[in-house]
Amino acid sequence: MKTKEIIGLLVLIGITLYFGGTLLSYFVTDEGFGMTEYLLVIALLVLWTEVLTWRKRGDVRKDEMGKEIIKKSNQISYSVLYLALLFLWMIDYLILNNQDNYIFFIAICLAYLTNPIVQFILVKRQVG
Repeated sequence: MKTKEIIGLLVLIGITLYFGGTLLSYFVTDEGFGMTEYLLVIALLVLWTEVLTWRKRGDVRKDEMGKEIIKKSNQISYSVLYLALLFLWMIDYLILNNQDNYIFFIAICLAYLTNPIVQFILVKRQVG
């Protein structure tokens, strides 16, 4: 492992231990978790998943199969994100009757437009 990777791993371990202890203290003192704590747990899970899957495999990212895996996983995650946001918005709009949730609708629109815009930029960069 390179020095940069070791430092990054130690920082991630430190952040996980610090916030893990904080969340554990919330649990022990019967304080509820807010949205910030849930987002923190999700962010840490994503970071650890990234570390465990691609940490030592920088060369795999560069070969053809690694690029294809990254491309397919990006498209799948984009589709899952869009469908999840659409499903949550429909629940919010139809079942919970929260019909003034424009920010959520704008997030769905942005999720829908992100992939084609990025693909257009990449094609323009490749073509010249």
